[in-house]
Amino acid sequence: MDCKVTSLWLLVTLLIMYPGVYAPDYQFGREPTDKTIIVGNGSASDTESFILKCEVLYMYDDQRVGWLKNDTFISINETIFDLPGTDLVDKSRYTAEKPFHDCRRCGGTYTLTVTGITPATAAMDSGKYQCATFFANFQISYMTSPAVITIYAVPRQNHPLCRLSSPSKSNISTSTPPIAVLPYETLTLACLSDPGLPPVNMSWSRQNHTGDLQPSRAGQTREGLSFIEYKWTPSNALDMNTVFTCRVQQSTIIEYDSECSIGPFIEESDHTTQILPIGESATMRAGRVIVFTASILNVLFYSI
Repeated sequence: MDCKVTSLWLLVTLLIMYPGVYAPDYQFGREPTDKTIIVGNGSASDTESFILKCEVLYMYDDQRVGWLKNDTFISINETIFDLPGTDLVDKSRYTAEKPFHDCRRCGGTYTLTVTGITPATAAMDSGKYQCATFFANFQISYMTSPAVITIYAVPRQNHPLCRLSSPSKSNISTSTPPIAVLPYETLTLACLSDPGLPPVNMSWSRQNHTGDLQPSRAGQTREGLSFIEYKWTPSNALDMNTVFTCRVQQSTIIEYDSECSIGPFIEESDHTTQILPIGESATMRAGRVIVFTASILNVLFYSI
């Protein structure tokens, strides 16, 4: 019994004289918290950011502090790094700050700041973040609970974008219908949109036809836009009256539903198109008859 009392007094004496001996090697006063961010649905320059903080009560001089993303280290103290051959983070937009020294029982606020978040970076910046202390061999001695960053990327307000092309014309204007096209020439109808996160649903439909049209091709452009294409060959006057509509939908905490259209069309003979200055009133130039379309700026030249 006396032995137990003596041992207890010895333990109390050690804790009073050396309070750090039996304390954990690393502590956090505040852990990072979950965040939800919405980007997009505005101009192309719209960006968002977030800051994660963990309050370090004390750490030892042989330890380091760092941030993990999805269970992989992305920083050591104030150095941001990534794994070779991966795009885990964009180091130009990630900043870690540790305004305290490595010493016994030193502490302070360790932060991770992520800036320049756009619809294009939403997938990269979303994920699970944790703050941890570790030794030189990356042996983790303490780690916070995860902060889950959820980023919803909504397409911009001017999306989707409808485009029209043919073998004879790489870009046919669709802003002033009816659109002049050659009969029996296959047209490519393209619809482009910010990809969104979660990904948007894109579909083509045709006036007076039930159900969605089967796209001929889908994917992403080099600029990171999602697209779907539909091939169509007009063959008669009835075809010319049709209108195609691309619809883009996304279900997030913000409901996004937008569309663009192409059509109707008019038959165009085999000729070239030239734009004359406003006010041009000539009816014959260089042996060619000028035929005016519905737009006063578009002049069609027929050889005679």
